[in-house]
Amino acid sequence: MSDKETTKGVESITALKAFAHPLRIRLYYALRNAKVATVSYLADAVEAPVAQVSYHLRQLHQHGFIEPAPQHAKDARERWWQLSNQRLRWHASSVLDEPEAASMATMIRNSAVSEQYRLIGEFNESAEWDTGWLDAAFMADGTLDLTRAELTEMHAELMAVVDRYTALSKRQPALPGVERVMYVLHGFPVRRTTDDTA
Repeated sequence: MSDKETTKGVESITALKAFAHPLRIRLYYALRNAKVATVSYLADAVEAPVAQVSYHLRQLHQHGFIEPAPQHAKDARERWWQLSNQRLRWHASSVLDEPEAASMATMIRNSAVSEQYRLIGEFNESAEWDTGWLDAAFMADGTLDLTRAELTEMHAELMAVVDRYTALSKRQPALPGVERVMYVLHGFPVRRTTDDTA
């Protein structure tokens, strides 16, 4: 859930509770992808009733993760939302001794991964994009033999690349041909299937 932007990271059981619902995570992703959106747009995006979506948006707002964007409203009845500068961040080790927090953190991670791969699948099945975008999109995976320190360093270097492109994406006004692009980065140890350490 964490973005490398000029954001305030939040780590607490209260903050975890604000995100510990699969629909809230889907709403978070939908709002991030839209940048700003109405309740009705988000309800369509996540295929949920407007009243239910409004409730979950209020919960995210109450905990500071989203904020109203009234400048986009055409009248007083229209309610627009956008992400705030607050993101949910935590170190996995920080919740190990708190079963409730650990359970919520696992649920949030699993729901986030499910949403990421749902969006990847949506792109793969879409006929919307021209061949230029299809060729530009990428997916890569592999395995490396690294120490914990090297994995930490790899993460920092990858995020430095993301930071550089984040700065480009904030140009105003947006250039012709610019689209919202989602990136997904995971790096984690896997169990060896053999005892071969060569």
